[in-house]
Amino acid sequence: MSTARQITTKKLIMTGMFTSIISVMSQIIIPIQPIPFSLSFLAIFLTGFLLEPKYAFLSTLTYILLGAFGLPVFAGLKGGLHVLTGMTGGFIVAYPIMALITSISYQLSLRIKSTVFNKNIYRIVIQTFGMIISILICYLMGTLWFSYTSGATIAYSISVCVVPFIAFDLLKILLAVFFGSVLRKVTDKI
Repeated sequence: MSTARQITTKKLIMTGMFTSIISVMSQIIIPIQPIPFSLSFLAIFLTGFLLEPKYAFLSTLTYILLGAFGLPVFAGLKGGLHVLTGMTGGFIVAYPIMALITSISYQLSLRIKSTVFNKNIYRIVIQTFGMIISILICYLMGTLWFSYTSGATIAYSISVCVVPFIAFDLLKILLAVFFGSVLRKVTDKI
């Protein structure tokens, strides 16, 4: 088998594996209404951290398509188009964008060659900044969609869709940076 084919096979296997990881981690929830706490963002961040941009995007898009076709991959073992068109659909639809931005920020962080300052600190800052940008986009898309589907005001939507999750999501970013760095060393050796 040629080296190019082995690399492509590895990337496709990793893409499928991260689709599965997102599916599993989305089931680890604290069921509050109307939006449950879940570990799906952590899975999305790890996907972006460990896959190249197009594969991170593809992995999360595959997750959404599996759920759209009815497989119970969304939080609470839900599946179907009604989940995507329901109150939390805007958040789920933002996942590929989150993974793409996270992956791009990781790739950009690798280009830092500073010798004056600690380049690892700059890398972590760029990676963290990318994940924060991706969360803000997800919050925006999800909150607007929640407001539209529920008929709630934007202020109310922010109070139930964003405010309760900020600290929990920042913790997920820290965990993603730590675990992503550790897992990256392992996957690079494969």
